[in-house]
Amino acid sequence: MYIIAYDVKNEKNYKVRKMAYSFAFRGQKSVVEALLDKEKLEEVALKLSRVINLEKDRVHIVRVKKFLYLGRAKGIT
Repeated sequence: MYIIAYDVKNEKNYKVRKMAYSFAFRGQKSVVEALLDKEKLEEVALKLSRVINLEKDRVHIVRVKKFLYLGRAKGIT
């Protein structure tokens, strides 16, 4: 599992969120959980690098080897 966390300027926030969520199975605000194999990891990194400003914005993709799943919050409708 990977965690994708981003901090980007408002004008690109929607594009980054939409792209990150296209690889996600769950997420909240600017943190997304994604099950990625090597190919998908490279794909999301390449796509995100094309959208963000590499000098002003930040995107972290962190591999989580072991995790403890404590539950799921109810979605807001």
